[in-house]
Amino acid sequence: MIKSLVITHGKLGNELIKVSEKILEKKIDIDCMCFDWEEDGSVIINKLEAYLNKNKKNQIIIFTDMFGGSPSNICLKHINSSTEVITGINLPGMLKYLTYKEKNLNFKELVKIIKQGTIDGINVLGEYLGEKKK
Repeated sequence: MIKSLVITHGKLGNELIKVSEKILEKKIDIDCMCFDWEEDGSVIINKLEAYLNKNKKNQIIIFTDMFGGSPSNICLKHINSSTEVITGINLPGMLKYLTYKEKNLNFKELVKIIKQGTIDGINVLGEYLGEKKK
């Protein structure tokens, strides 16, 4: 079974989950931890370690908002063959995960599909529309 966790600055992760649920019109099974600006960093580290211990029999994908940010940095030492971290998660990447996680895919293959969905979700509209004349 694949479990998933979103760790972001502030409440961004909660909102990403809420919007995904609204679009898919169903409750989704993703846990979320918000990096509280005022909280001692050891609090979220302890929460993460407890989550990983509780789910150690599962494969785990952790989504974070930004490479190099605190949420990503606290996950670094936990990456292994059954735990992966995808940074820079956005709504297209989250929806890609939610639509592909039930398919019978290899864990690493699923991670690659999510990464590509996240990247493909970033576009510059002016490149499609061309430059407007004034």
